Amino acid sequence: MNSSTAFQIQKVETAQQSADFFALPDRLYRNDRAYVRPLNQMARLPVDVERHPFYKHADRAMWVCYRDGHVVGRIAAIKDDLHNEYYSDSVGFFGMFESIDDQVVADSLLDTASNWLKANDCTSMRGPVNPSMKGEFGVLVDGNGAPPYVMTAHCAQFYDRLLIGSGCSVVKQFYAFRVRPHDDQATSKIHFNRLKKIEQKILRRYPKLHFKAVDRHSYEQTLRDINELGNVVRRHGFGFVPLTDDELNFMIQNLRRVIRFDMIHVAYWEDQLVGFIVNIPDINWVLSKTVGRPDWLRMIQVPLLSRFCPRSRVIALGVHEDFRKKGIAILLIKRLTDLARSFKEWELSWVAEDNTNSMGAIESVIDLDRYKTWRLYEKPI
Repeated sequence: MNSSTAFQIQKVETAQQSADFFALPDRLYRNDRAYVRPLNQMARLPVDVERHPFYKHADRAMWVCYRDGHVVGRIAAIKDDLHNEYYSDSVGFFGMFESIDDQVVADSLLDTASNWLKANDCTSMRGPVNPSMKGEFGVLVDGNGAPPYVMTAHCAQFYDRLLIGSGCSVVKQFYAFRVRPHDDQATSKIHFNRLKKIEQKILRRYPKLHFKAVDRHSYEQTLRDINELGNVVRRHGFGFVPLTDDELNFMIQNLRRVIRFDMIHVAYWEDQLVGFIVNIPDINWVLSKTVGRPDWLRMIQVPLLSRFCPRSRVIALGVHEDFRKKGIAILLIKRLTDLARSFKEWELSWVAEDNTNSMGAIESVIDLDRYKTWRLYEKPI
């Protein structure tokens, strides 16, 4: 729909403008049963230039759109110098995008962001990313009725129409796959025995292959080793940029707050790390069960509720390219299903549309349901 009512876009410079910027999602999604209200500190982190190490190599600006005294849209423009150095290009990004269903408002927000990026020597604009593809990204165009897992984007489906209407083109799609254990005990037993036989067959064929779960003592070094291998595994992935040392340290410390050590498994070929799976409890499910609005009140409830969390998300799964035909990914996934007593559902997400073939082997032994799709957009500026 188009609007004939006057509105005003203001750069976020005051405390009130900042408060309005972060309050908008609660207003837009107040009738959305799938929406999970984040902690205030979580909502602010993607654009916090003081706390987030991303801004040691990036810059951003933020705007809010007002109409009749009410906030009806917001956006951030982001320039990531490390991305442009890595790819030798001049791409700018937009993120934190929220808008009422109004093409004129959406156009004005995107034009404002693109003008800032153009003034900062960018030649195209890609997004949404919050603040990069290392965080939440994309517009959810399928599966909007299902609550988001931790670190995944949830938004109105009509954003796809608004962005395309503003001249953006879809540059990549990403999928989420859901894994659910079988409710029927007999079927579950057959499924488990099948995986067990596959595991035994692979381990007999490759006696040099062995697996480990991390503990509190090996946690930090193992994540550093995983990141090093991950840089090799993901180097050809769309939008990949290696973590800086500061970003890696930041991630390690943040994950420590929610991680269960038995949910990180690594595969070794003799002494060489060749595969990994990092799985975390879905803190979004926990937050959805908290009551009250202040962060401190919700945080008090988190430790107890976390004990009952039935969902978890695979945030990283990778196998060295020289070892991908040895069934290592399947055995890493099996270790995930071994946690079925603790969890009722898992999500494997951020799977790029041109990487779905990698899911084929996994789908051959585990029932997967592809139930969400995100889109990433770009336009010249």
